[in-house]
Amino acid sequence: MNNNEFMQQQYVALRAEIDQSTSRMFWLLIIGMGMVMLSGYMISEHPSSFGNVGLPFFLLAILISFINEQNNISRAGKYLREVIEPNFPDITGWEKWLTTKSEFRETDRAYFISFSVFFLVLFAISASLTLARIAASADVSQHYLWGTIIAYTLSGLCVLYVVVRHWRSSTSL
Repeated sequence: MNNNEFMQQQYVALRAEIDQSTSRMFWLLIIGMGMVMLSGYMISEHPSSFGNVGLPFFLLAILISFINEQNNISRAGKYLREVIEPNFPDITGWEKWLTTKSEFRETDRAYFISFSVFFLVLFAISASLTLARIAASADVSQHYLWGTIIAYTLSGLCVLYVVVRHWRSSTSL
């Protein structure tokens, strides 16, 4: 296999990976929203269930999965632009062309920030409702309440850190 064939195979494989990640992001959004609605219904029907405590963590898991897929796309695109496309100097590749047209990247950034803000707001709402239910419950110890507060706070801060890091890395590409 010569260098051109190898580069072509890598290009095709990475384009397929980008396509698959885009599809996974779409389904993650659709299935995640459906699961959030179903969880909300189940929690309202069974307010003392474990789902009350678990829903905020589920929302953070959806957000982290979304960021992971976006990160896969960014890495593959960067590799295409920096490693594969320079081997074909007479051709302007898709990734190189996109970097010269920053207005086209604005949609990606807006999509990322709106998805992140939406799920962080859902996290804050579901966490506060859960904490209010726990605090209102007479048979729950203060240790359980404070443990839940600490778990939500630490998890939220970790995810917020990931969101900020991803935002910085994706806007510098």
